Amino acid sequence: MAAPESPPSANFDASDRKLNSVRASERRRSPPSAEHASTVASANAVPETIAKRFIQVKNRYYFPDGTRAFTDRGSRLTTPSENTEVVRSLVRIAQARGWHEITLRGSERFRQEAWVQASLVGLQVRGYTPSEVEQARVVRTLAREQGREAGALSAGSDLDSIAPSAVGELPARAAPYASRAARAPLLTGGLLDHGRAPYKQDPKAAMSYFLKLKTARGEQVIWGVDLERAFKESLTKPERGDEVGLRSIRREPVTVRVATRDEAGKLTGEGSVEKIRNRWVVEKLEFFESRAAAARTVLDASVSPRQGSANHPELVGTYLQVHAAQLAARMIRDPEDRARFVAMVRATLADSVARGEPLPAVRLRERAKLRTPDPREREPQASR
Repeated sequence: MAAPESPPSANFDASDRKLNSVRASERRRSPPSAEHASTVASANAVPETIAKRFIQVKNRYYFPDGTRAFTDRGSRLTTPSENTEVVRSLVRIAQARGWHEITLRGSERFRQEAWVQASLVGLQVRGYTPSEVEQARVVRTLAREQGREAGALSAGSDLDSIAPSAVGELPARAAPYASRAARAPLLTGGLLDHGRAPYKQDPKAAMSYFLKLKTARGEQVIWGVDLERAFKESLTKPERGDEVGLRSIRREPVTVRVATRDEAGKLTGEGSVEKIRNRWVVEKLEFFESRAAAARTVLDASVSPRQGSANHPELVGTYLQVHAAQLAARMIRDPEDRARFVAMVRATLADSVARGEPLPAVRLRERAKLRTPDPREREPQASR
């Protein structure tokens, strides 16, 4: 089918009555780049890697089991699915066809996933308004991916090459990212006790982990399975009597096994339940004070990476990610958007530093080890 004269828009739909759709938005489309010349034969091209993944019957594409994956309507792509792989394929098709902005329609889940995938490849999106948390995750993912390449360079050459002026001032639109850490609750007090015990001391409850604090409002007991890991991997190794800080850095969906009982309370078996589990950081109070100072250093663009990492050696990996964001930003045409992107990365990384999250690992070619590794860095990133 010939390419439409008007700018294509991308729509994605998720049911037979109202499909999820991706449509090219009403703006001038950019022509396919030379990089895509071998795979883009027309405005209706489907990249070969995607075409091989599905079975094509006319303009419809199916999974090998016969389930419909999506329909190619030229300037509009529709799907009855919310499958992440399908959504990613639709976004790649839109990208290959030179669409620089897409319009999304369909379910909330579909539009959310399509926004994430489109943002990761640099497409502008209409039809979905992401939350601050979602925007921050995408920015951090982009920085992390670019950081893999930057992290392979020598620390000296990387840090020397990052000019503070290359980042510029923090744009007003990025300000919310800089203030999230200040709004995140940090519970502080004297550590009275911690350990494994039945949840809320109920003999019939599953085993959990507790932390007891002496605070200005009296004693407080916090329960959470992840607290046991947080104590084992704590960098400052707090002990009873120490002033500590406790913060939940994120919430993760988990499937847990639970006992099932009859009306009389007799154990009848075991089942699974979907729950949300907090992921904790437990450290001595001075740790969070040091992290707050380090976060302010990251946010201050007038501080050179060499000076910042000299004052806070734990920030070497963070500065490499800032540098990676500068490299990635070269692909953004608008100067204000470039500055905003880098500033958002800077502010989001500073937020992570202030919250006490594990700092990015540093992989160096010329210097094998710059600092004591944070054991929490070996854990997988939480899924989006």
